[in-house]
Amino acid sequence: MTMQSLWFVRQGHLEWRDVAAPRLGGDLEALVQPIAASTCDIDRLIISQPSPFKDPFAIGHNGVGRVLEVGEGVRTVTPGDLVAISWHISCGQCDRCRRGLLAHCRQTAPGTCYGLPGRESWGGLFDDVVRVPFADAMLHRLPGGVDPVAFVATSDNLTLGYATVAPHIKAGRDRILVLGWGINGLYVVAFARALGARSLTYVDDDTANRETATELGATAFPGPPDRGMGPFDLVVDASADPKWLRGVMRLIEPESMVECVAHLGDVTLPGWQWYGTGATLHCGLCSCTGPHVHETFKAVGSGAVVPSKLWSERVAWDQDLPAAMVAHRRQLVAVRSET
Repeated sequence: MTMQSLWFVRQGHLEWRDVAAPRLGGDLEALVQPIAASTCDIDRLIISQPSPFKDPFAIGHNGVGRVLEVGEGVRTVTPGDLVAISWHISCGQCDRCRRGLLAHCRQTAPGTCYGLPGRESWGGLFDDVVRVPFADAMLHRLPGGVDPVAFVATSDNLTLGYATVAPHIKAGRDRILVLGWGINGLYVVAFARALGARSLTYVDDDTANRETATELGATAFPGPPDRGMGPFDLVVDASADPKWLRGVMRLIEPESMVECVAHLGDVTLPGWQWYGTGATLHCGLCSCTGPHVHETFKAVGSGAVVPSKLWSERVAWDQDLPAAMVAHRRQLVAVRSET
């Protein structure tokens, strides 16, 4: 049996391909039909710029779906349940998973996930059906009373927004600067405001993004970050601009925190200035879905965060999705007609 799978082929070109439909491979597995999927900042970069990936691959790592079938050992979900799908393949049982480091599971090759190429291939969340190898660890039943599509980016961006700022705001770092470009910075703004940030400044060269950030409660400016801003206890860099990241050293309090959630190449940082400030830089993958997903559900379910305010396009799954993906501006959400 075959199914449709959306593939990235080369810069500016995606296409549907007929591929073999997955089957259960063990007692801990589930099969899930995505009912809505969305793009991410990294998808925009891959689609619009020269790709570092030589071979085509199934794209998409944000999605919610309906459980179709489960193995005999699955305990937390049943057929028919609506679920958010973790994008990292993680067992939930190894020492790293138990510490919440789901992006670094010992049972899988480094970087194993949906929607990006790697040593293991699990397809993408725009597929008709996806195989979930560790259903109890990777599937999260959606709360009732809310449009399930609202949770479409739980896999990555939505939960990342909460995970990036919540621990810092709880620790008193509540004067926040967000350097934006795409969707990640705006989710950070939404959660920072919902969690009670004392001050919230957003910098982005995109006019529409600044307007959205202002509607969410931030004070928004075009770039670059200015010396007159601040000082800040927390800087979140979602800009993927090395110059902006270097420039924040002039704007931060001693012993402050810089979270980098952008996708960067090599960056040279002002080491002496950084040493003198004592700031901490955290850059890289966030194992956000497992440890923070239920707090994210609460924020969306209560209306404190409304994801649809951040999306740039909501389209039907059966329209010309490859073309829509190429043309999308910030975050595209595709929804199946039977959702």
